[in-house]
Amino acid sequence: MPGNNRGFLAVLLPDRRLRIYVGLLTIQVVVYTIIIHHTFPLLEHRPMTWAEALFFVVETITTVGYGDLLPFSSQIMYAIVIFIMVTGVFTVLMIVPVMLAPYITALLQATPPHRTPHEMERHVVIVGYGELTRALIESLMIIDMPIVIVEENQEKARGVFRRYRKQLHVVWGDYGDPATWSNAWVENATNIIIDEKERTTAMIILGIRERTTGRIIAIVDDLGFDRYLRYAGAEFVLSPKNSTGKILGRHAVLRPDVDTIYEAISLDRMKISEDSPATSLKLIKVPIMEGCRSSGKSLRGLALFGRFGIDVLFFWKAGSFVMHPSGDDIIDTSTMLFLLGRANALNEVIETEFRADMPGEELAIIAGYGDVGKAAYRELTQSGINCIVIDRKQQEMPFVQGNAEDEQVLRDAHIEDARFCVLAVNDDDVNIFATLIARNQNPQLRILARANEASSIDKLYRAGADYVALLPTIGGQVVAGIVLSDIVQVLLDLPNGQKVVMKHFMKTTPATAGWIERRSGVRVIGIEGGGRSVIRPGAEEPVQAGDSIIAVGDIRALRRFIRLLSG
Repeated sequence: MPGNNRGFLAVLLPDRRLRIYVGLLTIQVVVYTIIIHHTFPLLEHRPMTWAEALFFVVETITTVGYGDLLPFSSQIMYAIVIFIMVTGVFTVLMIVPVMLAPYITALLQATPPHRTPHEMERHVVIVGYGELTRALIESLMIIDMPIVIVEENQEKARGVFRRYRKQLHVVWGDYGDPATWSNAWVENATNIIIDEKERTTAMIILGIRERTTGRIIAIVDDLGFDRYLRYAGAEFVLSPKNSTGKILGRHAVLRPDVDTIYEAISLDRMKISEDSPATSLKLIKVPIMEGCRSSGKSLRGLALFGRFGIDVLFFWKAGSFVMHPSGDDIIDTSTMLFLLGRANALNEVIETEFRADMPGEELAIIAGYGDVGKAAYRELTQSGINCIVIDRKQQEMPFVQGNAEDEQVLRDAHIEDARFCVLAVNDDDVNIFATLIARNQNPQLRILARANEASSIDKLYRAGADYVALLPTIGGQVVAGIVLSDIVQVLLDLPNGQKVVMKHFMKTTPATAGWIERRSGVRVIGIEGGGRSVIRPGAEEPVQAGDSIIAVGDIRALRRFIRLLSG
């Protein structure tokens, strides 16, 4: 029975503070009724029933005050009544706001719009809002393309409207209502990106595919739905989990034929120039492996630009990002270099400076064999690396059944002999704790971890991870790469909000690298075209129509850069 009473009160008074205040008021009414019932006859020499005492207390606390019992002959009685008034009214005033606050808030909150304020054309429609679409929006902000967010959840739509009020348009409506898509001008959109559950995504595609000629891009958790969604009308079906797994696997190996940075965005090879692939510019990530010759050296000692014509743009070290490297910086196995250079020079420097010479076979442990783990397993085995999987379910490949947080399970998987460990479990806390254990059992291990929440990135690095892939951000970058492919190529998203991009110079009048930097605010780091590849171009370096310009800058600078080069 007590449990039932608590349940009834929780339904009747759902707010905890309201239950406390109502309880306090009830106690006050009872205590004050007893006081009045006993003191009034003594001080005023008039009889009073319990009902009259209760009535007097209630009318006093609620400030109704009919005055039936006035005037009082005793000053003590006046003092008692004043005390009841003050304390009672104070409690009532605490109750009223708590009772009315939800209703007042609902009335004052702006209802998200049901349509855009004007007709839209050549815009992007994003259906559904979450961490992935937030990363996607940030990537799309570098171009002047209108964005419309369609969301059927009112609270989410209101939140998006408040967050991006001046940057994009929001349409709140039922996905099954044709008016919702009319209000978002889906028929005029160039791209429709859907980030909802697979069944909902299929229903949306079937409802809009006859109304639009734009590309329909479906984002899914499980690539097993690929063919069904393509049959429904999706041109692209992308899985952030599959992309994240590929990237984790590719960060465990160092191969001259893999341009990791571009693959982290488009999952395809980058060749800025097809005319002379040996001398075309490439932007790659180079992890410093245990046993490579460059470990322990300074950037000045490596002299990559003087010896190979390769520029060290930035680097990660022990979880910290260095935007402007200096010659005194020392690289070690916690370092990831970002290098810009010609393809043949990069191949040479990898072989001479960064190739790790380690005896024995390379072994990788993959913790978690979901979609992320499977993609990482395929990448690693294709690179000739032996893999042992840790998973709760039995698998066909070499595996250890258990939890990656268990020290004995890690030892059974030969963690002490492994070169790499990919933590692909769909639980950030598990990955953080497993990182601590794995790092303790094998200090030389290269740990590559998946993260679902941005708040987990720093914790994973502090626990000992060498690289962390944030799944929603990667998903947003993959989709943005498709949308932006006809305008600009985003090569790298930097943690300080800046980006590295590549765009063709479309103007017919020649210019210089310095002119582009002054007019846009970006830093030009490379130019390719006309049979030449230039790294660290000077201010007077000429730029002509058709040249590819690689630049780094923040959102505003890149917007000016794209407009400037578009002619």
